[in-house]
Amino acid sequence: MLFLHLSDIHFKKRDIGRSNDPNMGLRDDLIDDIQKMRAKTGGPVDAILISGDIAFAGDEEEYAFALKWIREKLCPASGCRFEDVMVIPGNHDVDRRAANNPMERRARASLRETPVNQSNAAITDFLNHKDSAEMLFKPIDNYNRFAANFECVIGFEDETIPRKPYVTRQFPLNDGSAAKVWGFNSVLVCDADDKKETMFVDPSAAQIERESGVVHMVMCHHPFSWLRNEAEFRERIDRVAKVHLFGHEHTVRISRDVSYTRIRAGAVQPERDEPGWKPGYNFIEISVDGQNGNRKLAVKVWVRQREGARYIEIPDPEDDSPFWSMSHKLPLWTAPPAPVIPALLSPGIQVIAPAEDNVMAKELPTTRSVAPKLLALSEADQLKIINSLGLAEEGDADLRDYEAALAAIRRAADRGRLIDLDSAIDEFNASRGA
Repeated sequence: MLFLHLSDIHFKKRDIGRSNDPNMGLRDDLIDDIQKMRAKTGGPVDAILISGDIAFAGDEEEYAFALKWIREKLCPASGCRFEDVMVIPGNHDVDRRAANNPMERRARASLRETPVNQSNAAITDFLNHKDSAEMLFKPIDNYNRFAANFECVIGFEDETIPRKPYVTRQFPLNDGSAAKVWGFNSVLVCDADDKKETMFVDPSAAQIERESGVVHMVMCHHPFSWLRNEAEFRERIDRVAKVHLFGHEHTVRISRDVSYTRIRAGAVQPERDEPGWKPGYNFIEISVDGQNGNRKLAVKVWVRQREGARYIEIPDPEDDSPFWSMSHKLPLWTAPPAPVIPALLSPGIQVIAPAEDNVMAKELPTTRSVAPKLLALSEADQLKIINSLGLAEEGDADLRDYEAALAAIRRAADRGRLIDLDSAIDEFNASRGA
């Protein structure tokens, strides 16, 4: 399984889309290096993991540019499908103009003043009440509208709203087991007073359960030292997850332990006046070696760092290898037997449908492939399509536009009508000449 790990892109409204964008050449160098590394690592990339700070100020225009860049530049260069991109928020993804009245500022200050041993209880109390939870999530509403394109919306749990306090993705490994990536939100409390030991991660992040045949990976923007409620989160993650991905601190660094590998992404576009300005990113490959009682997770990391106008490798200091190599023992697991498919036709008889009629030859839509197509339409056009297929429900009026769209997509999947919804979007776009 080959991952591309990026963080801290910092698309800035005053620069993007302009001929004098100071980071245009920097991004071009990145895309060029990703294309070369794709060949070197035996790509294409299976999934892109972005550990926060996609935008610079949580602005809608910054996210519109980011979406276009990911779709038109990053995915083609890496060979990764758009629907296999996974994102989480960072502090620059927070719109600090939101939730900024005196009452809300005092609420955040009170959480930061809570004794460390009571911090989990304090933040959980806020999250368990709709109004206070809404206050915490309101500043990442622009981010969530962007993240909806990847089904990575983060928010408080409510049966009527298609949001979760974290995002997850599961990917197949070479021995039939799976890697499960958990993306956590560390910007529940975020404003101009951010500093170490003042940020909070949702306490649900410490509730990962072991699963047979599943290797857990976690992704969080802020490293442990920035979190006020670090203790329980770190203790659990160190015990249960084999790979830890972080952003925020603009260093490219790998920490090795017997039980886990901890990786910081570096920054795609760090501020040019910060000390040691060195843009960076990672390629990460994970696979399983051995079987039964001798299974091990093999982790390889190609650490990339920009020098001059090109990226170079940061070799493993232990053996000067071009990639860092780690190995972690895995529990006993045996792949279940493959299902037996009964033969319905006599041997030697083959029936092949014409290509245009062969539904199986076409890639069936998924909720993640349909989401960006529906969200690209205006809200009015979304509603036309949703209503025409009977996918609207009474409570949708209380949802945000992107929440209503995601709810309709999930209903379509639950009712076996996802192909109908996908086709309706295509027909609508064709009728407009899109």
